[in-house]
Amino acid sequence: MKEMKLPFTAVLMPEDYGPVIRCMIISWKEPEELEWLEHYRFPGEILSRIRSDEYGHPDPMGMYYTIFPVNGPEIEWTKAFQWIEKTEKNVYRDLSLKGLECKRVVCPAADRFIKRRAYTKLKGADGRQLSLKYRDYLPEKYRDRKGVRGVLKGTMPLIIWLHGAGEGGKDPSIALLGNRVTALAEETVQMYFPETGAGVLVPQCPTMWMDVDGKAHYNVAKLSSDGASYYTAALAELIRRYIKYHPEVDRSRIYIGGCSNGGYMTIKMILEMPELFAAAFPCCMAYHAAWMTPERIRTLAKVPMWLTAAANDETVPLISETGEPAYSDALVEKLRAVSAEVIYSRLPQVLGFTSTGLPYEYFGHWSWIPLLQDQITKEFGGEEIHLYEWLASKHKA
Repeated sequence: MKEMKLPFTAVLMPEDYGPVIRCMIISWKEPEELEWLEHYRFPGEILSRIRSDEYGHPDPMGMYYTIFPVNGPEIEWTKAFQWIEKTEKNVYRDLSLKGLECKRVVCPAADRFIKRRAYTKLKGADGRQLSLKYRDYLPEKYRDRKGVRGVLKGTMPLIIWLHGAGEGGKDPSIALLGNRVTALAEETVQMYFPETGAGVLVPQCPTMWMDVDGKAHYNVAKLSSDGASYYTAALAELIRRYIKYHPEVDRSRIYIGGCSNGGYMTIKMILEMPELFAAAFPCCMAYHAAWMTPERIRTLAKVPMWLTAAANDETVPLISETGEPAYSDALVEKLRAVSAEVIYSRLPQVLGFTSTGLPYEYFGHWSWIPLLQDQITKEFGGEEIHLYEWLASKHKA
C-alpha cells in the first residue's frame, strides 16, 4: 500500500481544561485510502468512525471519513493547545498524525464571537502607542444595527471578561478557549438575562495584564511597583470606546470579571473607573495585599463584588508565608471591614471528571472552571442564588 498523507479538518470544542478535538473530518479519494482509514490506529480510544460528507454528517456515499475521539482531562493527544513553559503561554499545536495532515482548524463555539479589528492608537504607561485585539458576542436581536439605533438602544447588559496570563498574545481565540469563556455566550449564562441576553466583550493583552513595563516583566516581582500595569489606561480606553460605539449597551448593567491576571486587572479597572460597573466577579485574582491601601479599598467598596478562589491555590495562595491573609482572602477581609457588598466562594479544591467518569482534581488555581460552569452559588434566606443570577440583578444608579 502506498504511503498515505491525507488532509483533514479538526473541529474543536471548548472544555474546562482547554479546547479539544471533537472530530477529525478526513478527505480521501481512492478506495485503498478508505480501507487504510478504516484500519488506522489512532493514539487513543475512538467513540465512532463514519463515512461522511465534508461537514462530518453521516453519508454512506461520502468522500470523507470522520472520527470522534474520546476526550478527557487526562487525554493529551486530542488537546488543541500546548503550554510553552518559556513564555508561559498557550499556543495551538500541530494536530497532524502519521499519514494524516491537519489542514484546517475550526471551532463553532469560538466563531459565535465576532472577529473585529483591533483597537489602535491606545497608549501604554510610557506614552507609546499600542493596539489591543478583542472578540465580542452579541445576542441575536442586537446583530441588526438598524434595531440597535432604534428601539434596542441602551437595552443590552454587557459582561467583560479578562483572561489569565497564559492567554495573552495576538490571537483572541486563545483568550476565548484557554479558559472556557465561550460558556458566557451559552444558555447556562444567557438564561439569567431572559429579556435581552447579554453581550460579552473579551479583550486580549499582548503580554499579560500584570506586565509592569510592556516587556513581559511581572509587577508582583517588584512590590514597589505598587501594582502598576502597563495596560491600565489602554484597556480602560478600549472599554470606553466599545461602549461608545455600541449604543445597544445598557450603561447601568456593565459587569466585569476575569481569572488570575484577569482577576487582578478586574480590580485595576474598578479602581480606574468605579462609576462604570454595576458589579464585578474576579476569580483567583492576583492583586497583591501590599497594594490594597485604605483609599483603594474605599473605591473598590463602591462596586458589589463576588470573589471565587480555591483554598489549595498555590499560584496565588490565600495565606502568605507569614500566615497573613493574601490575595482574595485579604481583599475580602478588607472589604468586609468597610461594610462593602462582597460575597466570597472559597472552594476547598477544584474537581472534575476523567473520560471514564472518575473524579479528577484540577490544579487549585483553576477555580475559573466551576465559575464558567455556573456552579458558583450561595444561599440567601434559604434560597440558592447562582453567581450570574446575582450579577444580572445588579444595576448601576
